[in-house]
Amino acid sequence: MNKLNLILITLFTVGLALFIYYSIEYNKVSYEYKGSLRGLGYTSLFIILTASYILLAKFKKVILSNIILVFLLLLIVEVFCFFKLGKPSAYKKDFSAIELPEDHIAKHIGVVPYADSVYHTVKMQNNDTVFNFKSTIDSNCKRATPNNSGNRSKHALFFGCSITFGEGVQDNETMPYFFQEESNEYNAYNFGLSGHSTNHMLARLQYKPLDSQVKEKDGVAFYVFFWDHIYRSIGSMNRYTEWLHNAPFYYLDNGNIKRNKMFCDGRIGLSRIYESLYQTNIVKKFKLDLPIRIRKSHLNLVAEMINESKKIYQTQFPNNEFYCVIYPEWGKAKDNMTNDFKMVLQEKGIKYIDFSWLSISKNTRLARMLTLILKPIKPWPI
Repeated sequence: MNKLNLILITLFTVGLALFIYYSIEYNKVSYEYKGSLRGLGYTSLFIILTASYILLAKFKKVILSNIILVFLLLLIVEVFCFFKLGKPSAYKKDFSAIELPEDHIAKHIGVVPYADSVYHTVKMQNNDTVFNFKSTIDSNCKRATPNNSGNRSKHALFFGCSITFGEGVQDNETMPYFFQEESNEYNAYNFGLSGHSTNHMLARLQYKPLDSQVKEKDGVAFYVFFWDHIYRSIGSMNRYTEWLHNAPFYYLDNGNIKRNKMFCDGRIGLSRIYESLYQTNIVKKFKLDLPIRIRKSHLNLVAEMINESKKIYQTQFPNNEFYCVIYPEWGKAKDNMTNDFKMVLQEKGIKYIDFSWLSISKNTRLARMLTLILKPIKPWPI
């Protein structure tokens, strides 16, 4: 073995030892890899890749050496972005599925609040109170709507995210509550929850029959949709790694909607790629998300989830209407695909109410407009 080979193998060994150290040495309390430790990891990788490239090039392993060179160049860009971002920390996060009994609601739907509980939520920013509210959760893990009355003969079911749930407002200030009080004939049921989306609605409808939770036979159901639900429903990299790894995974198979566990354990390959990439400095520097853009196939998937939810609802409550309510956007839809989405809804026979033109959205205003639309119920969209 000549001197160059010995030096390269020694460098490779040192780099490997440093990389192993980096892999196991992090803050066990905060699960934090500090910037200095990440720098050590990049140094070790640089040594390993450089030594490997020189050795492979020396032995004329052209294809392998070029592959290593590509990774080396990517590492250089990654390190450049690392310093441009101010040497940020990274965090070790557990993306494994939650261990629960098979009949547990969270096993089917994902994260839900505890049944029969009251949550007091306070959010502060710069010593100012952003919101301070209490949310009452009933026995079916949904937010209670006060003043339900036996004198009302119809139901109004609301599905959606924090907009529907009423993040930041009291139980008597939510959209379902205002709709109930404006209509005088509907009891409202709030199935929304912060962070949820189309896939959560479908999972909830598949989990437990509605007629065991809703006493009125006649009524209407609303799914309050806004553009970010597309990214949540397909489990994009940013949404998956932020809070949706334990969310229902649906996909289309020859046009039919199918379910395979959660994102974390139902689409293992793609989810592991997301877990590996989301904290890279290249992704952070250029604010990347995957997939790069929303395609027609994604719109079809989300629309089919809505369609399946509609079918389940109307099977249990025949002759009742199901509407997708397109909420006013505070962030414009990417690629101007709102019209494309409405076309897909129309193709599947899903009635929608388009409020995207509203410049201001308030629970009271939106609820009042819904009650006006439903007097009488008539085919939509608008």
